[in-house]
Amino acid sequence: MIAADVDDRLAAWCRRHLGSAPVERFFGADHLSQVHGLRLADGREVVLKLRGRQGRLLGCHAVHRAVWEAGIPCPEPLVGPQALADDEPDWWVTAEAWADASEIRTGDDLAEVYAGLMADIVAAAPAFGLLPSLEPPVPWLWFDHADPRRTWPPAASDRWDPHRIETELPPHIPATARRARTRLLADGVRASGRVVGHGDLSGLNTRWHGLHPIVHDWDSVVAMPEAVLAGSTAADHVSSDRTRLATLAQSDRFLAAYAAARGLSWTATETEIAYAAGAWLAAYNAAFEHLKDGPYPVSEQLALDAEERLRRAGA
Repeated sequence: MIAADVDDRLAAWCRRHLGSAPVERFFGADHLSQVHGLRLADGREVVLKLRGRQGRLLGCHAVHRAVWEAGIPCPEPLVGPQALADDEPDWWVTAEAWADASEIRTGDDLAEVYAGLMADIVAAAPAFGLLPSLEPPVPWLWFDHADPRRTWPPAASDRWDPHRIETELPPHIPATARRARTRLLADGVRASGRVVGHGDLSGLNTRWHGLHPIVHDWDSVVAMPEAVLAGSTAADHVSSDRTRLATLAQSDRFLAAYAAARGLSWTATETEIAYAAGAWLAAYNAAFEHLKDGPYPVSEQLALDAEERLRRAGA
């Protein structure tokens, strides 16, 4: 018997691509994409993600498959992007195995833990030149969009566009974004060598079962200069249901731990780029707090330490 709360189109998609019909929907979410946890008639538990057609999802799936095969702790990808139905080619669905982990990692070693995990992901991911396009990048790292009229990248909808409320934001937020973006646009940052990694690695997308993590949200794969990837994650790795922005001390520790795990030695320029990426991301997240009408932990912390973040960025 097909689950009554599953759309007929998704049920048909399951039969077509997974060979079994859904009999129960055990969870669902609707954020940047629709997510459905389904139990199939053959006993498997799977997660389907439904979103608009985006070419970059092909590259994301290829990375997800490669890192899973390399042993990175993440759900097994089952089906890459496929049209919801023959007459709905602009809606894509992917399927992955359900991975049951629900704990949020806490402790004083988050910087080292997430730095090591990101280093492992980068090492396991395919080289940038071997992948389908990953462009455009996720919005919170799309600092080099080509619209000279905007601080913020193009948005999927007016509702979630910081540009709409830019004049209403506390002045330190757009000022930080503009100064950090100017630094990131200098010296041909994006033209330098890129690595492939997870663009949103934090407690928001990682759940734990004891000491064992499961990394989700492989739609957020990006190809970025390593200093940008490390710097943005250094600022954001503490994000969870309880906190949002890493302190400068936590960012320092992350960057040091990541460099050690990767066998790198950051140059002065790369260190500036890393802090510019962190400042840009913090400003983007702060703007979104205002789009959602609070709470405002990132905005409040950025009001206290934006100048130091920008000083370290050379901005």
